[in-house]
Amino acid sequence: MPEPSRADPVWHALETAEAFGHLGSAQVGIGKLEAERRLAENGPNRLPQPKGVGPFGIFLRQFASPLIYLLIVAGVLSLLIGDRWDAIFIFGVLTTNALVGSYQEFKADAGARALRDLVPQVARVRRDGVVQEVPAAQIVTGDIVELESGMKVTADLRLVDANGLQIDESSLTGESMPVAKDADLVLDAATVAGDRRNMAHAGTVVVEGRGAGVVTATAGSTLLAGIGSMLSDVARSAVETPLVRRMARLARRIAIATVALILLLALLLALQGGGWREIVLLAIALAVAAIPEGLPIAVTVALSAAGSRMADRNVIVRALPAVEGLGSCTLIATDKTGTLTLNRLTVNRVVLADGTHFDRAQWLDGEKRDRLAEIGSAAAICNEAHLTDTGSPVGDAVDIALLDLAHETGNAPEELLGIERLAIVPYEPAARFAAVEANLPGGSRLVVKGAPETVLPMCADASEDALELAEGLASEGYRVLVLADARSTPSAGPISNRLHGLRLLGFVGLSDPLRLGVVEAVAHCREAGISVRMITGDHPVTAMAIARQLGLDEGEERVVTGSQLARLQEDSPEFVDAVGNAEIFARIEPAQKLAIVKALQRSGHIVAVTGDGVNDGPALHAADIGVAMGRGGTDVARAASDLVIADDNFATIVAGVEEGRVTFLNVRKIVIFMLATGVAEIMMFIAAVAAGLPMPLTPVQLLWLNLVTNGLQDVTLGFGKGEGDELQRAPNSKLAALVDRDAIVLMLPGTVVMTLAAVWMMGEHLAAGSSVDEARNAVLFLVVLFQNAFLLSVRNLHLPFWRWHPPENGWLFTGLSAALLLHVTAQHIPFTQRLLGVSPIGLDVVMQSLVAALVVLMVTETAKWWIQRQRLREVTGTLPME
Repeated sequence: MPEPSRADPVWHALETAEAFGHLGSAQVGIGKLEAERRLAENGPNRLPQPKGVGPFGIFLRQFASPLIYLLIVAGVLSLLIGDRWDAIFIFGVLTTNALVGSYQEFKADAGARALRDLVPQVARVRRDGVVQEVPAAQIVTGDIVELESGMKVTADLRLVDANGLQIDESSLTGESMPVAKDADLVLDAATVAGDRRNMAHAGTVVVEGRGAGVVTATAGSTLLAGIGSMLSDVARSAVETPLVRRMARLARRIAIATVALILLLALLLALQGGGWREIVLLAIALAVAAIPEGLPIAVTVALSAAGSRMADRNVIVRALPAVEGLGSCTLIATDKTGTLTLNRLTVNRVVLADGTHFDRAQWLDGEKRDRLAEIGSAAAICNEAHLTDTGSPVGDAVDIALLDLAHETGNAPEELLGIERLAIVPYEPAARFAAVEANLPGGSRLVVKGAPETVLPMCADASEDALELAEGLASEGYRVLVLADARSTPSAGPISNRLHGLRLLGFVGLSDPLRLGVVEAVAHCREAGISVRMITGDHPVTAMAIARQLGLDEGEERVVTGSQLARLQEDSPEFVDAVGNAEIFARIEPAQKLAIVKALQRSGHIVAVTGDGVNDGPALHAADIGVAMGRGGTDVARAASDLVIADDNFATIVAGVEEGRVTFLNVRKIVIFMLATGVAEIMMFIAAVAAGLPMPLTPVQLLWLNLVTNGLQDVTLGFGKGEGDELQRAPNSKLAALVDRDAIVLMLPGTVVMTLAAVWMMGEHLAAGSSVDEARNAVLFLVVLFQNAFLLSVRNLHLPFWRWHPPENGWLFTGLSAALLLHVTAQHIPFTQRLLGVSPIGLDVVMQSLVAALVVLMVTETAKWWIQRQRLREVTGTLPME
């Protein structure tokens, strides 16, 4: 047997004899010893396993933030100057945040394992002319693998024999129809994977017929592994969700501002003659005041609450930051097969011989069902499917669809399948028709089904317009079959001699139907400012037919094919323009789907990708938000995604978008609330230093405010259920910040009032002879009431605080009351008195604090009113009537 060639040929462009020559094989396969040699040389037929990050690595990753670095420095400085309690509090906060973050992130990446599961455990091969079963891991290049209905393909094969062989490649290429294979074809080298009819690829499934192929690639060299490699590459450079990007940008800005402020105030204090210990204490206090230590926990709670709400609406969250991301997306790039459609071939149109059209809804409603009974019975008679004991049809997707038609038109498929068959001509791709003669009372019935160009010439009554009618159905995206019949006696001779003079029954149009509610969902996406793009491995005609049903712009200039994109450089402006101008992408390969997503991201879109197949995995992982189908989706798609749609309904995505926007609003409220407290604390320090007063609060008191009293309140903002108009707003842009001009306008008046009140209270108590600790105790209570007042205002960013707006967030009022009660309790417990430096306060302090809190509430509400007034002016160009 010849040695295999070391060249890397294009297998689908070779004759079978050439493929044998390159692989050193033949029809009888390779020998046992040669197979063992190749296995030892090339390794087993297993997909490579990527290394994951261990628990300790995930834990350490939680400290990779500039804010964390500042807190670590503050904790170390506290230890150096002997402030043990400050250090314990700071390091306790860091550890708690890290543990919470690790718990949420600790998920094993199951993508590669799911890819390996797609390859079966055993395969049937020929070696030395003997057919034997071997473990799939032991298959080598040059083996001859035999295929039959129901088998999974074990490796990439150049087919050498195909007898009615049809393979489901939908999970790999996105092609919704089973692909008829032809071993005799020699294709152009540039033929895309979805059109390589002389190849069979690892991970696909044989749905009909038999065949055999010579193994051209195993393990990491297969097309399936190529997708796995892309998935691993994308995972290593995984796209951060919009929320993660915004939080990281906010953290950097806070860190830079904090360092600059510490240096500035340290210099000011040094110029005033302050000692190094006083300067270090100020630096620690400012770091603790400026950094929102409770923010990670509050945001995690908000995302978890949103994840629970999403689960109630059939959206399962795999990565918490993705909860908000779906609400921020500006574009959804969706797979067609199994996502927009059911991935189930169905007869949706019937045209009788007289030209009368019937849509599926008509016969399902019982309308005109009697006129379709005859063509329905013919569909069940000329049929190679069968029924299981439970009555479920098993067989080719086309035959199953025809059985459904028979049932829906009032026939009994189990009876028609049980009729004696006198003769059968099975369907062959080369012949393009099938025929059955059934024994009926009073004679026999010959039924023929097949391609229009094959069956119409057999019909005596086919009009000249019949072929045009079939072509019209095909142009609408239907797969068209013709059904015809003839009555005769069983002794009329062989079927092959009677395939003429038939009676035309009509045409059936098969398609993969849209999921229920999908059209409305696409319309809702557009109303919410979200563009929808369809990406499929199907033929452009099929894609355009689906686009018309969805209401997408199906003009030819809006359709781009994989071959057109292949002629452009992926990083070129021309490629980005071609992708940006298209709404429909047809005959797309997995690598191109990934390139399309990246091009859309370069155009400035926040991209959500939906899909269910292996071929969707890399694009799902590269997207800003990956959304997989839960029921019909592959494990690969689910593992690569951030969100999973439990009911496989594209319409559920709209519910996810609404919850995502509610979540962004909740997180924004949390950030505004926490930063307002932090800014007020910083401004108090600046004003106190400028006035020559002591620090108004100690680091431990600041941590108590930021984590305990603040923490009990800010987390409740995460339980908000929205303000009712989320889907009427445009999506947040990629650069939209959590803290923008409106947020600053909302925070600033209240923080100024709080600063002035705190410095006045500090000065008044010291002037009245109170100790520094007593003055700080009063200021601490004042800040707690400030938190209460500000929380009431920001619970709704559009309506006044006194307006009840269903659905109301009851948890917010519980958190507000609990924070105040806890602080008052701490003033009376000896342990917390010593720890925090607090004590019971007098009525005068309570009244002064209440007045200050009321002023804060009023000025914040005034700022909110001004913001809404300015927004209305920007939209309408006019001011509202006073």
